[in-house]
Amino acid sequence: MKSENQYVLLKCFCEARKTQAYFTKCLDMNSSLEEREFILELVKESAETSNKIRSFCENILD
Repeated sequence: MKSENQYVLLKCFCEARKTQAYFTKCLDMNSSLEEREFILELVKESAETSNKIRSFCENILD
């Protein structure tokens, strides 16, 4: 993989993790059960996205 592509994928990974962290912080808000469940789903989806990026990069480098 070209180094520019590696940089872009690393940046995507970092942004996905930042988003996950932000959504996690939102759980601290005084939310209704429905809102909390929605935010938890967003956290889960962000984690899945960053894990997909990580797995893709690991497979490319192997």
